Amino acid sequence: MLSPRERCLRAVELEVPDRVPLTLRIRREPLARLKAALGIEDSERLHRFLGIDVRSTGLALRGGYTVEGGRHGEQGWIVGREGEYEVERNIFGYETIWRRPGTYTYTFRSYPLQKVSLDEYVWPEVDEGDASRVVGLRRRYEDYCLCGSVTHMWEVAWKLTGFSQFMVAMYRDPALVNGVLDGLNRIRLRQAKILGEAGVDVIYDGDDVGTQTSMMLSPELFRRYLKPRYLELGREIHRRGAHFFFHSDGYIEPVIPDLIEAGVDILNPVQPECMDPARIKGLYGDRLCLDGTISIQRTMPFGTPRDVAQEVRERIRTVGPAGLILGPSHSMQPDVPVENILTLYEAAKKYGKFPAETGNL
Repeated sequence: MLSPRERCLRAVELEVPDRVPLTLRIRREPLARLKAALGIEDSERLHRFLGIDVRSTGLALRGGYTVEGGRHGEQGWIVGREGEYEVERNIFGYETIWRRPGTYTYTFRSYPLQKVSLDEYVWPEVDEGDASRVVGLRRRYEDYCLCGSVTHMWEVAWKLTGFSQFMVAMYRDPALVNGVLDGLNRIRLRQAKILGEAGVDVIYDGDDVGTQTSMMLSPELFRRYLKPRYLELGREIHRRGAHFFFHSDGYIEPVIPDLIEAGVDILNPVQPECMDPARIKGLYGDRLCLDGTISIQRTMPFGTPRDVAQEVRERIRTVGPAGLILGPSHSMQPDVPVENILTLYEAAKKYGKFPAETGNL
């Protein structure tokens, strides 16, 4: 039997592992229900019970628009109220509003570069003292695949100006766009260097560039502004001996070859409502490991346990056995039944043992 780390690395390197590697993405509300149903309080014990092969980390930022002594919310510090809503400020300075209690959605309230110029903007910095924590996690999880995240680029960029304003600037004010992207890229490259030196196996970059049915920006704009910086990040990740993991929800088929050219090794989540995982496997399976692929919009919340087991079996049959890390296509939301969560991992361990006669799955 392989260790979880060996299992994941074989999948990433497009070799057949002993079983399909598993990952867990879940919001805190269903996580609490899952723990209660199993009588497990400790998250690490839960991960081991489910057979999760991946552990995650990242590097803290400091400075920027930190609210010293402020009370933490979901994504930042709570800085006020507007009726029944709480206002949060992120370290990058943008503000969001949240309805409490029990909300898991939000909307934007203000954007810092609508108030100050880029020259006046205060960039956060990487908290380099946090590297020792990552080194400790590497030792603690030496037998697990350790994945370290870097700051998002495209997603944070438009949150500094407002989405519409950033899209207009990509045509009318390229100096602003390049200035914002360069500022974020400096942070990301520094994070990647430190994470790589700490010994993480995979470096995760999350940048949603797709919508449910199309790309959020044209492939031409993607190639002009984003791809060169992804190339830089990919080179830094590979220089440190790690693998490049790229996340984008939605439909991104037109730029998958560009991501491969940028050095992406693992593509996530291959959202099945937007792209057919079997098709993506057929086109790019000799160059990409696919991660995720299980529907959190349809099957996990609304399917029966049998539906979940069938989807898991189908993914293993059509996307495995090499080049697949299986799990939810994003964080499972509060409406996902505990029984479906358990079925996902039970079915994966049942049908995902290799080498297998995959034609008989």
